[in-house]
Amino acid sequence: MPPLVANVFHVLKDAEQDGLFLSTPEVNKALLNTFRIEVSVKTVQRALVKLRNEQLVDCEKRGTALFWRKRPGANGMASRSSGLMTYEQALALQTLKRFSSRQIPSLVAESLASLFDTAEKRLDASQNDSERRYRKWVDKVEVESGGFALQHPAIDPVLFSAVTHALFYEQQLDVVYRVRSKDYQEKSKVVDPLGLVEVGGLVYLIAAMPGYPKPAMYRLDRLVSAKMLPERFTYPAEFSLAEYVKDQRQFDFMVEGAITVELRFFNGAGNHLLESPLSDDQVATTTNEGLEVTGTVLLSKRLRWWLRSFGPNVQVLGPAALRGEMVAEARTLMALYGETP
Repeated sequence: MPPLVANVFHVLKDAEQDGLFLSTPEVNKALLNTFRIEVSVKTVQRALVKLRNEQLVDCEKRGTALFWRKRPGANGMASRSSGLMTYEQALALQTLKRFSSRQIPSLVAESLASLFDTAEKRLDASQNDSERRYRKWVDKVEVESGGFALQHPAIDPVLFSAVTHALFYEQQLDVVYRVRSKDYQEKSKVVDPLGLVEVGGLVYLIAAMPGYPKPAMYRLDRLVSAKMLPERFTYPAEFSLAEYVKDQRQFDFMVEGAITVELRFFNGAGNHLLESPLSDDQVATTTNEGLEVTGTVLLSKRLRWWLRSFGPNVQVLGPAALRGEMVAEARTLMALYGETP
């Protein structure tokens, strides 16, 4: 596509987003405002006719004037039509649609909607055994969580859209958040959105607030309202979402610092750690009593949840404080289950 034609195509409104038709002079003006390209209306008209001939734009005649906008599915690879999309591209898109995280940010979803539709049609149009293998591949792969399956709370799509747009454009968010620790009291806040993280099917907004040194986490399903404000904020250069999640381990919840944990597993409960170590410095030794594992980890609520999941098949040998916690919990459990109903 020639550069001028591509620029004309760019400034047109999108039918998939209920965009308005623009007259040829309006397209010419948008071209000047967006790209500082100054050409005649007739030149723009020729570019628009070329786009119409390629079935990328719709045209309406109102009196003697012509009005234009992008056709549904005209963006991205969809503009090449399903007949020109390769089966490899169609398979990749369908796999992305099916196996991506539970929530694709709405800005991305809007852009990819027509591509997903085109990919599905391309795979459905398989004509022979070789082509049908691509169609069948998606049905041969599944993803299953290793944890106990829960029904995750729904996220309001309108609120989700407001959050993702504010995150994308780096504009402040005015939110009302329902705080569980305070009897679900609703609190109004103006925050700077820094990132989105999905953990176990729950989606969290990571956001900063003026006067607070560290970002906070807000579960999106607890948002009562969210409105993107016109005020922009400067995204902090020192903040890294990857570091926040992977290095600071903020989603381990209530991180208390690094410890050297010493564990003894029974009945093969810890054998998976031989292939998936709990730390870089893990040392595992098989003894007559069981599998003994030591390693440096962060003491947190998540570590405690993980240890409890093994029940009587793990014994905490150290550190002493963590062992004491487990002993106290075991005594409490004895009190709960020691009496015959």
